[in-house]
Amino acid sequence: MTLVGTLVFLGQQPHCVLEVRERGDGRLIRILNLMRACRMSVHDLSRTGTPVRFNMPFELGLACALKLQHPTDYEVFVLDAIQFRLDRTLSDYKGRDPLVHGGTCHGMLASLLDTFQTDVPDAPREFRRAGLVLRKSAALMKHRDKHSSLFRPSLFRELVAVATKIASERSFILP
Repeated sequence: MTLVGTLVFLGQQPHCVLEVRERGDGRLIRILNLMRACRMSVHDLSRTGTPVRFNMPFELGLACALKLQHPTDYEVFVLDAIQFRLDRTLSDYKGRDPLVHGGTCHGMLASLLDTFQTDVPDAPREFRRAGLVLRKSAALMKHRDKHSSLFRPSLFRELVAVATKIASERSFILP
């Protein structure tokens, strides 16, 4: 949620494959078409678990292919929680510096502020305050709809809409 909110606060428009309705083609084509429609992609490789999931590295591979096809028109940003882990786990990606956030909201915010430009005065403090409001709203949305995750099509769209409203009200972005 911090990633989505901060991207909105920075004037970006985050998207997720959940927004694209399934039409019988499967998730892979929806992911690829969504990536093609955007000029950049952000991949957080810090989410690991048991069993290990390879979705995010796979999607990063698709993004790298798009970057190779359109080197000046497509940007790829990689986030991770642990410094140098990417060198060991995805050695073919070596030579690029991931944005290391340490697995914290503050680290995620700092990584994104290092990458994207903003004219918001005291952006770290202001974005943290706005993030608290967004987290409260997200908790209410999950409770209201009786879901444990925001990664459902309707809740993801609502999360982006709420983040956009917060960003607009706080003059991070133009209405």
